[in-house]
Amino acid sequence: MPLDIDTVGETALPGGFRRVSPGPEPLALARLRALLLEVASGGGTRLGEALEGFRSWRFLALLCGSDWTAGARRSSTAARRLLQRRLRALGTAPISVASAARLPIGSSVHVHGTIRPMLPTRSKGTPKSHIWSRSAMSTHNVRALVEEGHDFFLTDAEARTVCVIVARGYLINDDHLSSGDRVSVFGFTDRVAAPSHHDDSFDRAALAPAVRAGDDLPLLVRRVAPAQAPAQAPAHER
Repeated sequence: MPLDIDTVGETALPGGFRRVSPGPEPLALARLRALLLEVASGGGTRLGEALEGFRSWRFLALLCGSDWTAGARRSSTAARRLLQRRLRALGTAPISVASAARLPIGSSVHVHGTIRPMLPTRSKGTPKSHIWSRSAMSTHNVRALVEEGHDFFLTDAEARTVCVIVARGYLINDDHLSSGDRVSVFGFTDRVAAPSHHDDSFDRAALAPAVRAGDDLPLLVRRVAPAQAPAQAPAHER
């Protein structure tokens, strides 16, 4: 598939997005990797687990040049402090959907649960299993990543549901998400009109709780392995 410069960037789709991203410059990724290893080293369990959550350095490359790394693209004390704050946020424990819904709009939040698509297929009215996908394309020795993400419902252990709005979102440790997968979502609280194909826990007369990207930071989604699966090797060991 030819890489058209006009297609580079994120395009809004009904209930989601499509994004074409050229790969980061090797030196930029190397600098970011070195900074993150420096920040995580000796920073305690929370920072170490946050770094391990990327699973592989190739997923970290997705955030090179994004808002998540803005201000941390050069080695400096300020860059180290910024990345430390970013990693510390990824190391926070999740809270329940009910607790997230009580926070003021715009609060940072980490929620965890099982996902299913928000929009049904047009033909049979059954939910799509595909929620997120990433693939590569190249032309004239230029390689780019193509991502498509769709808004989804997340249901936590208390059977409470939140809408996740995926615009300006990044899946940071896998290439695909499907209905039934378990994920952690790091974003900011909001309220949205309850979707037409809403969850039974939503009050149709009220706004539904939602998590989305913030004004200055993207939404981050991390797939969580089933409890019985073996632990993944830390990113810095891969």
